[in-house]
Amino acid sequence: METTNKQIESITIPYNKVPNENVKGQLRHAMETQFRYRLYNDIQFPYLQSLGIKNILQAFGNEDVGFLGILHLWWVNEDNNIVYDKPRETPVQIKGLWKSEWLNDPKNAVALAQKLEDGKPYEEIKLLQVHQNYVKQMVEKRAQKEAMKQQQLQQEEMSEEIPEKILWN
Repeated sequence: METTNKQIESITIPYNKVPNENVKGQLRHAMETQFRYRLYNDIQFPYLQSLGIKNILQAFGNEDVGFLGILHLWWVNEDNNIVYDKPRETPVQIKGLWKSEWLNDPKNAVALAQKLEDGKPYEEIKLLQVHQNYVKQMVEKRAQKEAMKQQQLQQEEMSEEIPEKILWN
């Protein structure tokens, strides 16, 4: 498998706006809770690990507060021992849980993302190319079928216009 090493030249983050550790911890907890809530309520959520999505990286921060960090969620196939009062009815029983960590340096997050990308047993670019070729072939087949239908309709219309009995003198 061919690997590409992409180097990040510079990442500019206003570190001077980073809040103190206590406030930063509270903001991180709130951001993670909100992010997990939205993730868990997403219709795609039960299928993420089945689709091979086992790592999620999300950066948090804004102009007022500054850079809070990068949340790394990863899925592990472990029993979470969580008992729900009203379990959600889903076609897929979710087993396992999403563990988390916060990364302080964006360069570490980029290095982690590159490591995760390089560790895949497949190349996404090649998969996308195969998929695009397949879709292109299907579109071309459909266009050929449509052209054949149009040609048949035109031939039928022309045969109706020509009288069957023609007297040739």
